[in-house]
Amino acid sequence: MFNAYQYFQQICEKNKILVDGEYRFCRVTGLANMEEVIQKWKAAKAWFCIDDTEDGTLIGSRGAGFFERRSHTVFILKKFPYGNMDLQHAALQECRTVFRQIMKKLILDRRVLENEMTYLKLDSVPWHEFPGYVLSGCTGLYFEVVIEIPIDLCYNGDEWNN
Repeated sequence: MFNAYQYFQQICEKNKILVDGEYRFCRVTGLANMEEVIQKWKAAKAWFCIDDTEDGTLIGSRGAGFFERRSHTVFILKKFPYGNMDLQHAALQECRTVFRQIMKKLILDRRVLENEMTYLKLDSVPWHEFPGYVLSGCTGLYFEVVIEIPIDLCYNGDEWNN
């Protein structure tokens, strides 16, 4: 089964901008709970985070069985000094570049993952930029990737009491 946490951690370890920019990989619980970002605030200047909560939908396909459709949210954050709009723009531009590079990697990996019955839905990937100054000193963006994985929903009588 596809492990989004491991997949995006490998992206963080291999992307040149993320490595050279010393982005810290971490888990967060939505935008309201950036626990690991806050814990590593003084030691880091940039973060590449995956939301450890998943939203999903169970979908049926005509004749093709059932799938779990899961949405994974990824955050790209970079510090900049308050009031310096030139550095804010440069930091946000770097986050945009990282996002585009990640999309290229997802497109490349889509075929390999399909062989493992993991389907990346890349025809529409929503992304949102943070306006101004967030988390007391960051800018960046987040995006959502949808993944579909087949699921076995065949009834098994052994799972039920008579």
